[in-house]
Amino acid sequence: MNNNNVLIPPASVAVRSALPIQRFLTSDIDEHARNLGGWQVRYDQLTPGRFEGELIEFRSDWMQLVRDRSNQAMTKSGMAWKGAITFSIPLSAHGSVYCSGHPIHELSLLVAHGENLPELRTPQQLDLLGVAIEEQALEHLLERQGSHFRITDLPKCYRLGNSSVPAELAALFDELSGCDQQRDALLGYDSIRRGIRDAVMLHLLELVAPDQAPPLNPTARKRMVDRAREYALGHLDEPLSILDLCNHIGASRRKLQYCFQETLGINPVAYLRALRLNAVRRELRKSTQSHGVQEVAARWGFWHLSRFSSDYRTMFGESPSQTLRRTQLC
Repeated sequence: MNNNNVLIPPASVAVRSALPIQRFLTSDIDEHARNLGGWQVRYDQLTPGRFEGELIEFRSDWMQLVRDRSNQAMTKSGMAWKGAITFSIPLSAHGSVYCSGHPIHELSLLVAHGENLPELRTPQQLDLLGVAIEEQALEHLLERQGSHFRITDLPKCYRLGNSSVPAELAALFDELSGCDQQRDALLGYDSIRRGIRDAVMLHLLELVAPDQAPPLNPTARKRMVDRAREYALGHLDEPLSILDLCNHIGASRRKLQYCFQETLGINPVAYLRALRLNAVRRELRKSTQSHGVQEVAARWGFWHLSRFSSDYRTMFGESPSQTLRRTQLC
């Protein structure tokens, strides 16, 4: 996909940016298919009426996220970019999806090789999240975590049931789609993009590769937590994510969370957030330059600034701007 500003047909309105997120609105179904960056797909409308489509695309290294909304039933066929493994998660759907002629009546996750996508017949008013991941990157993650999920077994369907993952991913994209100039600037930081990517990856692993290992005994739990903390404390100069810890110690997020909760009475997400909040405070306290709070917070992976400010005030009893102001007055 070309990120430069280009002339587009009147039927389509696109907001193009050099940053990792792009948003497209269109009333032309073929234009909607072409807006899917790097894919070669064909959409054929099946129900009567004016087509309305929205596509929000986010890229970060080896991952492409696409939220695809449409108001008409259609058939979808084609392929993703070479070397991609695709995850298709319906966030909402009014009716059944047909995959290669087989009806899927419950909301389900479909995983497939990007170069061999099954044909889909979608219902009207579909809100779909598509995730494309480089096969080598996915294999590396699965190997590091000792997962039993096998790429050779695709395509596969997983019933979502009462999983909270679709709602959490929808909330993430709601925040992304509300981008203003401030949010666009935040997405320019590698730490922010990596944090979003890693969060999505953990959600997907939870769906396709749930931890089925028996619980660890107290000694083994403490050993795992000690290894995770040692790694985190040895990398205080970078904003680590839970995925970083999971990959380092070879454990799923669920197992890591269980071990932290049983050993320290805190979950690993809160533990890493506390380390990063402390890192922000130290940087603000020793700052002799004109770095603002937003810039420092973004470097440490905080992209929801109001939530960051609230967490900071709760942790330290003052706002980050008050910390910075005291430093500059000294």
